[in-house]
Amino acid sequence: MTKFIGLTSAEVKERFKNKQYNRATRTKTKTIGQILVENILSVFNFIIGLIIIFFVFFYLRSFDSRLLLDSIGIFMVAFTNTLIAIYQEIKAKKILDKVDLLLKKHITVVRDGQQLSIPDFKVVLDDVIFLQRGDQAVVDGRILQANHLEIDESLLTGESAPITKVAGGQILSGSFCLSGNGYYVAERVGDDSYASEVTRLAKKYKFTLTPLQRRINFFVKALFGAAIVLVLLKILLTWNISLLEIDAVREMGTILESLVPQGLVLMSSITFAIGVHRISKAGAIVQKLNAVESFSNVQVTCMDKTGTLTENKLSVQHVLPLSAGTPEKELKTLLATYARLSSDKNATIRALESFNPDEEASAVEELPFNSVRKMSLLKIKSGGSMTTFVLGAYDILIERLPPHQKSQAAQLVAARHLEVYRNLLFARAVDGFSLEEVAVADSQVPLEPLGIVAISDRIREDVMEAISLFGQKGIELKILSGDAPQTIQAVCREIGWEVEAGDIISGKELDDLSGEQFTEVVQRKTVFGRLKPEHKLRIIKELRARKIYTAMIGDGVNDLPAIKEADLGIAMEEGSTVTKEVADIILLKNKFALLPKIFEEGNKVINTVGAVAKLFLTKNFLIVYLGLMSILFFLEFPLTPRRVSLMNIFAIGLPSMIIAFLNRNVQPYKNFMLDLFSFVGIAALVIMGSGYLSFYLSESIPYITHFQSEKVMIAVMTVVSVANYFAVTIHKDEKRKMQYLIYGLLMLCVYFLLLYMHGHNGIINTIKMFYEIPDLPVQAWWLIFQAGLCGSLLLLILEKIRGWLIKTNS
Repeated sequence: MTKFIGLTSAEVKERFKNKQYNRATRTKTKTIGQILVENILSVFNFIIGLIIIFFVFFYLRSFDSRLLLDSIGIFMVAFTNTLIAIYQEIKAKKILDKVDLLLKKHITVVRDGQQLSIPDFKVVLDDVIFLQRGDQAVVDGRILQANHLEIDESLLTGESAPITKVAGGQILSGSFCLSGNGYYVAERVGDDSYASEVTRLAKKYKFTLTPLQRRINFFVKALFGAAIVLVLLKILLTWNISLLEIDAVREMGTILESLVPQGLVLMSSITFAIGVHRISKAGAIVQKLNAVESFSNVQVTCMDKTGTLTENKLSVQHVLPLSAGTPEKELKTLLATYARLSSDKNATIRALESFNPDEEASAVEELPFNSVRKMSLLKIKSGGSMTTFVLGAYDILIERLPPHQKSQAAQLVAARHLEVYRNLLFARAVDGFSLEEVAVADSQVPLEPLGIVAISDRIREDVMEAISLFGQKGIELKILSGDAPQTIQAVCREIGWEVEAGDIISGKELDDLSGEQFTEVVQRKTVFGRLKPEHKLRIIKELRARKIYTAMIGDGVNDLPAIKEADLGIAMEEGSTVTKEVADIILLKNKFALLPKIFEEGNKVINTVGAVAKLFLTKNFLIVYLGLMSILFFLEFPLTPRRVSLMNIFAIGLPSMIIAFLNRNVQPYKNFMLDLFSFVGIAALVIMGSGYLSFYLSESIPYITHFQSEKVMIAVMTVVSVANYFAVTIHKDEKRKMQYLIYGLLMLCVYFLLLYMHGHNGIINTIKMFYEIPDLPVQAWWLIFQAGLCGSLLLLILEKIRGWLIKTNS
């Protein structure tokens, strides 16, 4: 093979000086400029702007100062929300950018005649890059040398069939090496290469809404649509000579402003982003925001054995000769020579490098290992003669031996109890045939067995703890491996996971099953051995077709199709570059045992979003209910833009912050939409009913004005809204009940203190005037206490019954 010199250090420096390196001007997260523009010129602010123009128009007609103050109040809320959104999104961007730095992609290049491992962004124009199995091309280039180089361009074209590449051919960034190896020269780097497009396509930290967020947003928009209908009805019913009454204008503005979903979308996005950061601290990198939501839904987790249950650190346990003419010492030398000359330095080959090779031998021709044929071949020249050697899976190659040799090998395996190891057969092929002819699955080329190599993989110490945690959470585990079923069963037994013989099946047996039989076996079996990549893919597809939410964990190229197909794809940090590239989550330091804890972090995020959504949507339903009562039945509508802003602080703003700070609930969120909308429907109804009851009772009390009665109604609705916060947060699975209770009571104290304080000047007077808070007589306070307590107890009881009914019927 040609030995490349590559660029010199001086040439590399010159290219960096000319900015000819693999930099991308497009960041994986939004730029600060994009964040500013998108938040300032948002649809929500556009709607708020129209409402303000609406109010100013009627102020200029009537010169009613309430409209001007309402306009100022609405503007201040929108301005504050926008500042918070910008600050939080920039903060989230910085968090996610830091998370991205945890996963570094390194490339092997040739410079000054030496192979170097460098970060992908340090590749420069004209660099000579080495590409081997599992590597992804990071820049576009021209192939200089190919050793049975098979490239998968499915990430670019959607076509999964491998393409054989030869010297002179083109390679595009985003494609990856499926088999073989080779060298190519970088011709297009940075934004000029296809990599910048591919990176944007698939994965990183997109602020696009998750399915959960989209569903919530859809219903909020539907409620906003209902608000438009309510406003149109109000216009039709209140149209008169003076165009519209001022109170009707304020009511319409309140309905529209209250149903703009800015706060909920902001809170959910920020919660997801912070959740990604927490998950990274737990030991994983989330590459797709949707993956966080998937944690709550996983029913079956499929995993490869190597690198998951085991550490993928192989060591040779036994070398057993099968040929009388090849003693153990000579056999070890041949194996070490094979490993030294092999260009495919996988874990198995590296394990064989522990022996002493023949330094005089040289490689003539090679057929690297791939997951389909499960063998590699190497033609070696030594001492003037050339010999073709084959190294492959024991149970695959043994079928090609004559009966007496097959029996001898089987007896040796049984006598030495080698079933617990990953066994390889090392053989010599008869001369006169090409490597491709020898490697064909049904080849008739005779093989002379030289020996059996028994290799073991180190078991992960804490893997059984993780398996137990999966079981406790009701998640079923399946092993999809290319190893022999007996080897997998032995590993399971070693870690304390008893897998019965009836729970095991091989890829060959799967091929003989009909469609219905395959479906039944996939759902029933636990261990699937001697699988090809297409087997793994077919199993994942079958599970998903049965509406079983499936995660797939793997590390190699053979796991790639299954990881792409799964609802949740998980890769190990030490896995192949392309497998990590397409995975939803990457486990740092290959810590499989952390996965249940990482799932818990994801569940915290979902539960936080769900709890906050209940608070926001309760207010939205309440506004719709009050609007309908006012328009259709001419009942009181006590809210104004400024009053509803104050109510939002105690009903939504402060409770949301407390939940985001305290929530540690890790229980999977089931029946999300049913739970959400049944909760808010009942809560809003009770809050409204309590408010109307207190209003009409206060109207019957002497010395309480109509203005004060409206404040009594708002106060009672605020008190019952705090009870709604208790209903959201305090349940049997919550460990921080007392903290939630204390914070809620503190909120009520602050609210009542604001109502009670009398201010004839200064800041207190300004606040009470702006939020339209009148001083209340003693009778009003007693009514607030009674109605608030009764409404709160009723809400808590009804929500308890509702929760019990949902769990009973789920």
